Amino acid sequence: MDRPFSDDDRDKTVVTSDGHTVGRVRDVNEDRATIDRSDDDDGLTDKVKDMLGWSDDDDSHELRREHIDREEDDRLFLSDRR
Repeated sequence: MDRPFSDDDRDKTVVTSDGHTVGRVRDVNEDRATIDRSDDDDGLTDKVKDMLGWSDDDDSHELRREHIDREEDDRLFLSDRR
């Protein structure tokens, strides 16, 4: 993402590049956003979790803006780059 996170990003849905829901933005701090993981995160593969540095132990995780490829409507799409 070419811009810092902003208050406008709160409550946006975070999805994988192919549209599977990962979670929702709870809080933002310019370069990082706190994501509340979706209860139904079947699209969140181990490969994606490893890329993001997320474990299965927490329901809330940090996301850096370099992890975001693009924004469409109220969704933030994760990058395919690993």
